[in-house]
Amino acid sequence: GNMKSWENALLVVSGLVPLLGLLSSPSDTMPLIYTFFVFVFLFRGNLTAFLERLPGHASLHLFILFLLSGSLTEILAWISNYLKDAPEPALFHPQLIPDLILGIGFYGGWAIAWLLAMRWFRFTLLEAFVVTGLQGVFLEQLGAVFVKMIGVFASNPLLSIFLVVYVFAVHGSVTGLAFAPLVGRFDEPPKSRHWVRFPVAIALMVSLAFLGTWLIQTCMLLFGGLPAKRSIVEHPFW
Repeated sequence: GNMKSWENALLVVSGLVPLLGLLSSPSDTMPLIYTFFVFVFLFRGNLTAFLERLPGHASLHLFILFLLSGSLTEILAWISNYLKDAPEPALFHPQLIPDLILGIGFYGGWAIAWLLAMRWFRFTLLEAFVVTGLQGVFLEQLGAVFVKMIGVFASNPLLSIFLVVYVFAVHGSVTGLAFAPLVGRFDEPPKSRHWVRFPVAIALMVSLAFLGTWLIQTCMLLFGGLPAKRSIVEHPFW
C-alpha cells in the first residue's frame, strides 16, 4: 500500500537525479544508465510478461539483455567522453564501434558469470545490483578508481562519497537492467543462499570479463584487428 508508493516515489526521484548531469558543461550522459534502470524496474512486470512470450530460454534472454544493457552503458560513456574531448577516455577503445565490439566480450563475460553463479545460488535483484556496484567501486580500472576515491577523501570527502555513489550506481545499473525482468525465472529449483555467493559472483565477473574481452580481441585479429586508438573527436566511430 502506502509504503510501496513512497518507495516508488523515492525511486522515481532518484532516477531523475542523473538528468542533472546533462546540465553540467560538458554534459555527463553516463549516469543516465541508472535512469534507464529505474524505468525498467518500474515496468519490469510488463517486460517479464513480454519476455516470457518470446522463444528461447531465460538464460539466452539474460545474455542478450546483458549485451544490450552493456552496449547502452558504453554508448552513454562514449558520448560523455566525446563531449569533453577526453584525451584518454575511460573506455575499452576511444572509437565507438571498436568500443562496442570489445564490450560484447566484457558484458558477455558478465552475463556468463551471472548465469554460472545462478546455477548454484539464488540472488535477489537488489543483491545482484549491490554486488555489481561494489565490484565496480573496488575493481574498476583494476582498482585505480578506488585508489583515487581514497586519495580524494582527505581533501574532499563529499567528492569522494559522490564518486563512490556514481561508480556504484552506474555499475549496478548494468546488471540491474538485465536482471530486473528476468531474475524470478532463475528461482526454481530452490538454490543456496550461502554468503559465499557474493565473492563467487565477483570472482566470476572479473575473470570472465577479462577472458571475454581477450577472446573478442583475439577473434578480431582474424579480420585484421581493431584500429589503433586515436582522438575520440577526430575519429569518433572507427
